[in-house]
Amino acid sequence: ERVRLRFINAASNSFYDVRIPGLKMAVVQADGQNIEPVEVDEFRFGPGETYDVLVEPKDDAHTIFAQSMDRTGYARGTLAVRD
Repeated sequence: ERVRLRFINAASNSFYDVRIPGLKMAVVQADGQNIEPVEVDEFRFGPGETYDVLVEPKDDAHTIFAQSMDRTGYARGTLAVRD
């Protein structure tokens, strides 16, 4: 199954690198504008930007990892399929 994820950078002054190790992302929208899908392993976005990506998770759980560009902090979450 394909899942659309929307990433919103609500920070006032930080750039973030976003990745889902082991899972390709297809960026389909940037700042509300549809774009030709671009397959990436990771993307960087700045304050006030939004990115929509499509992913196709399989049977495993995947970690969504966002790390500040200066590497002083990070956030992580889990994307898992459910039967």
